[in-house]
Amino acid sequence: MKKNRKAQLAYNTVILTIGKICTQCISFFLLPLYTSLLKPGDYGAVDLISTYAALLLPLCNWQMEMGLFRFMLDVRESKEEQKRMISTVTSVNLLQIIIFLVIFFIVGHFINLQYKVFLAIQVVLNIFLGTMLQAARGFGRNDVYAVASFLSASLYVTFNVVFIAVLHMGAVGMFMGMIVSNIISIGYLFFSLKYYKYYDIQRFDKILFKHMISYSLPLVPNQLSWWVVGASDRIVISNFISVAMNGVYSVANKFSSMYITFYNIFNLAWTESCAVYINDEDCNQYLSEVIETMFTLFSAVCIGIMACMPFIFPIMINNRYSTAYQQIPILLMAVLCQSIVGLISVVYTAKKLSKILAKTSFWIAVINLSTDLILIRYIGLYAASVSTLLAYAVMMVYRWFDVKKYVNIKISSKKIYKTFLLASGVMYSYYRKSVIFHIIALIITIMYAIFENKEFLFKILEMSKVKLAERKKK
Repeated sequence: MKKNRKAQLAYNTVILTIGKICTQCISFFLLPLYTSLLKPGDYGAVDLISTYAALLLPLCNWQMEMGLFRFMLDVRESKEEQKRMISTVTSVNLLQIIIFLVIFFIVGHFINLQYKVFLAIQVVLNIFLGTMLQAARGFGRNDVYAVASFLSASLYVTFNVVFIAVLHMGAVGMFMGMIVSNIISIGYLFFSLKYYKYYDIQRFDKILFKHMISYSLPLVPNQLSWWVVGASDRIVISNFISVAMNGVYSVANKFSSMYITFYNIFNLAWTESCAVYINDEDCNQYLSEVIETMFTLFSAVCIGIMACMPFIFPIMINNRYSTAYQQIPILLMAVLCQSIVGLISVVYTAKKLSKILAKTSFWIAVINLSTDLILIRYIGLYAASVSTLLAYAVMMVYRWFDVKKYVNIKISSKKIYKTFLLASGVMYSYYRKSVIFHIIALIITIMYAIFENKEFLFKILEMSKVKLAERKKK
């Protein structure tokens, strides 16, 4: 079993990648469509509603879907326990939705917010979708998870093209695309997992609910803190500058979002792997090897995106959004720190230390929001990206030392220094209006990526050859 740990991690990552990376690339390359047909104000409004939805979701579902995933990992061999868990969480979800809708439509009369109906619909659909997606992971059905993610993303892109480019529905078209794609994905999960066979309201278990909620509830402030770090910038920009500038900032975030999507795919498999093998005798060695390998790979990808931006951005983005260019390197370094935080933070999840996650995330959120509010009057849009980078950097350093209380993780200091120097050099060249500097930075980055990740690339190649040979035998 120990010998297959990395192979299983690689397999799960590949399966999940199939479901997400292709459609995310398509969505990314539709940026020229969005920026040419949507005004910054419309794009900013859509992004703002998504930001509010991300805030309301953990308040409504109490992060029960994450509790479902973690607890299902311990009962994969027991169908009865799975039924009990799904019935308990789904019953709570239905109650949560009723309470949310009642409160939302009462409070909504006193709030002047454009597209607030779409906000309510988005939250409700995300509660159902989130629970079913995590149930798929809990079952070990990463293939179903991948297909559902593929359906949601590809249909969203398809409907966006139809609603925006053909029917000229603007911001409403983007909301409609989101609604229809989510409904279809929920339907797919419902029947693929045979979810209806696992839900029975009579199987609701109060004792189980207490155990799960004790794990899930601390994740709510943790998720809210992450929201403050990653999303509150949009609200600050919208209120202190303009909604249109939030649209610009949202475009800048799309490039760093491409990178974080790449990381999140791996992290889905990594969280599961860490939880399963956390009690192995050689756990420290296994975690250290994986984290060092992924740190090197993610760094290369992040810096590579930065090096490509001077060539890609002018082609893809309409001139109305040109100021987004200046924010991209700062945001890329922020999400690199974020990915490192994620790599080491799975230890807390594996050991069910959700309270520690909540505590550390809260203070980082305070740092981000306070820095944002202080700087916004002096450096404008830069305040959002700088405060985000500072928050993730502080969290990275803190959790790196804190997690050593539970596991002894080691990473080569030389790799860290090399990454820092390369990132600094590429960032310097980024802001120079010199094609020669841009070309040199890109060449050096490519060489770094190949050289530093050669062992990992060889392993992937060897694994591919083995899998191909096995298929030929069959």
